[in-house]
Amino acid sequence: MNQSIKLFFILPSLVFTLTTDMKAGNIPLSVTKDDKEKVLTLPCEIELAFPGERNFSLTAPDPSVWTKAKLLRLTLEWPVQAPQYTGSLSWLKDRNHYWHQFVGDQPLQPGATNVVDIPLHAGAVGWQTPGHSLAWHHRILLNPQSVGFRVFSDTSFTGKCVLVSATLETAEQQGTPEIANLKLLSDEPGVLSMCEMRFDLPDRYDNPFDPAQIDVQAVITNPSGKTNQVTGFFYHSHYRLEDELGKPVEPDGRPEWRVRFCPLEPGRHIIEIRAKDVIGENAEPAVLEVDVAPASKNALQFVRISTKDPRYFEFSDGSLYYPIGHNVRSATDARMDDKFPWRFRHEEGSTAYRRYFDQMRTNGENWAEIWMSSWSLGLEWTEGVSGYHGAGDYHMGNAWELDRVVELAQQHGIYINLVFNYHGRISSWCDPEWHLHPYNKKTPGGWLTEPLEFFSDPKAIEMQKRFIRYTHARWGWAPSIFGYELCSEINLTGHETHHKTHYEPSVVEWCRVLGRYIKEIDDYGHLVSAHVSNDYKFLNPEICEMPEMDFNPLDAYHHSNPETIIPLLSATAKANTYNKPILITEFGGSPMAAGLEHLMLEQHAALWAGVCTPLAGTPMFWWWQVVDENNLYPRYRAIAEFMKDVDPRDTNSKEVNTKLDLANADSGDKKLLKKFGSLCTASASTARGYIYPLKFSALTEETPETGGLKIYIEGIQSGLYRVTFHETVKGKEIRKFDVRADDGYIGIPVPAFRNDIAFKVRCITPGTSTK
Repeated sequence: MNQSIKLFFILPSLVFTLTTDMKAGNIPLSVTKDDKEKVLTLPCEIELAFPGERNFSLTAPDPSVWTKAKLLRLTLEWPVQAPQYTGSLSWLKDRNHYWHQFVGDQPLQPGATNVVDIPLHAGAVGWQTPGHSLAWHHRILLNPQSVGFRVFSDTSFTGKCVLVSATLETAEQQGTPEIANLKLLSDEPGVLSMCEMRFDLPDRYDNPFDPAQIDVQAVITNPSGKTNQVTGFFYHSHYRLEDELGKPVEPDGRPEWRVRFCPLEPGRHIIEIRAKDVIGENAEPAVLEVDVAPASKNALQFVRISTKDPRYFEFSDGSLYYPIGHNVRSATDARMDDKFPWRFRHEEGSTAYRRYFDQMRTNGENWAEIWMSSWSLGLEWTEGVSGYHGAGDYHMGNAWELDRVVELAQQHGIYINLVFNYHGRISSWCDPEWHLHPYNKKTPGGWLTEPLEFFSDPKAIEMQKRFIRYTHARWGWAPSIFGYELCSEINLTGHETHHKTHYEPSVVEWCRVLGRYIKEIDDYGHLVSAHVSNDYKFLNPEICEMPEMDFNPLDAYHHSNPETIIPLLSATAKANTYNKPILITEFGGSPMAAGLEHLMLEQHAALWAGVCTPLAGTPMFWWWQVVDENNLYPRYRAIAEFMKDVDPRDTNSKEVNTKLDLANADSGDKKLLKKFGSLCTASASTARGYIYPLKFSALTEETPETGGLKIYIEGIQSGLYRVTFHETVKGKEIRKFDVRADDGYIGIPVPAFRNDIAFKVRCITPGTSTK
């Protein structure tokens, strides 16, 4: 096909206007010398002065031409008196700024027309990679920063050569996408573990993340005869340089393809892999048989909505999963230096999760939230930000890092709520990043005008599906993926400042469409949600009730004293009229933090109040670096200790009325009743509760011992009950005794305590009223 194209380029070494006919097979390149802007008219005499070098910059009429090229050919008439040993070198600086060079294996021949051929096809041999370990492959040719040619000699010479031509030789892609070198990577795969295989496809796809260019599907036949289907994905290995300058991630070798799945039953599995592109489909599927061992005793299970009580979670075997954890959105939070500037902090990457997860596991945590953000572990962002290349072209370095984080989560028993989008990237007013969004038409390759179009534009929705497809193909195998959150603080998106964007019909429908899509492609049943900011008053019932959303996550921020978090948690639990789990995934002062003492007091109060309300798990404290720097991890160990024998799943359980009174009305101090509050969640036969000060003492104050109180709880059936009281530093039991309940009430004397105390109640002998 002949195409007449007129193009205007502004490049570091070249500014020119070009009109050319691009003929398949032979495309002329524009040439400048020594970084000058003037384009040479070929053939052209070139002055030479050795010892030294002469450089030529090469530019294609369209950057897309490079990926179609198989050969770079340069023709030079070399002077008769030129040195016998004059070398040639071609270079390419790729779009990620990695340098590649090809050194001619023969010197240029004096007095002859020299044709220098440099192979550009995928897998070409001879390309050197000083300073990195990338292997030559197709996508190196995508939008290169610069391409050039150099002649050099150590021998003295002054003269002229003639550069006759510089062309790219192209060829049409041929052949269906046959699969080669299929290999099982997992050692002794077992049930509920990752079974992974690698293979090669023809290296010819500009965008291997686009299923219209290449679609890989694996059908897995289980020993029982059931089948499920997973998507193959493009993979590029990386490695981490751990030195005093930081822990940068670098690409390694050439890309390949992977399939990952999680076996759910032991025995022989048959995997059939098919690949389809614009040319066609592989003639026969590539087949691999894998013997899967039974699950190890420590294997993680997938999390489900409880069938016993849909306000809570359970594992796939029906046992309770009660989330205990805090938010670890990314390795660091840039606001820490502003809010808490008295500490020097090194910039950290995803290796921080080694420390975070180790401390979390040690202290009984089993739950975390992580964002796929532009600054950490994201796949898709604007061209020009390091490692990103716009819409639909995914960041392989960040993907490799997220592999490591998921791997750590598996090892440490941490379940991740994985967040796909956050408000700022789709907002022009709140933490605005819309101006950098790759779908925004003001960025290279973008097409949207307003942020709300992100939720309604068909192409944007299709691109989000593509992103989800890749994400699920790569990490959906993992039981440690608790769920997929479509967007964090979705009500702060758009351009209006009313905090109610999530009421827009397009936003509601977006949640429905993407939630349904995930459920269509996810055989493992990961939970799906969309999160709102501020507090429970901002929940949109239409989103909360839709079947595509499995649970309702939200914030619990406020602008008052630390104790405010307790009634806020209670109100949040009472607002759950949707017969689904409700989870607070952010809290800690206001959205812009509070003083350190305020945050530490509030975190303590929220953890204990949270487990004594019918929330589906502990509220997630937002300021994870405060937890890490002040070693607040043991507070979670106390909660785990308290909850270790509690199963809150009971559809009849609810927060009940309590009353604090004096154990001895004649001798007690009535002022105590104005200093403490209480809350309790109870069913007919169990209860758990928390007694707390209405005003917490400062951390530096010595809290006096409090005694002489009695708590009355309503809604308890008659019978004999075992009561245990627990201190709130380590969660240890400090007192145990039995109390009888009559006519729906139980009165429990409270042992002496400092600051606050928690308790549990369970029926050991049901009975009838004694009255």
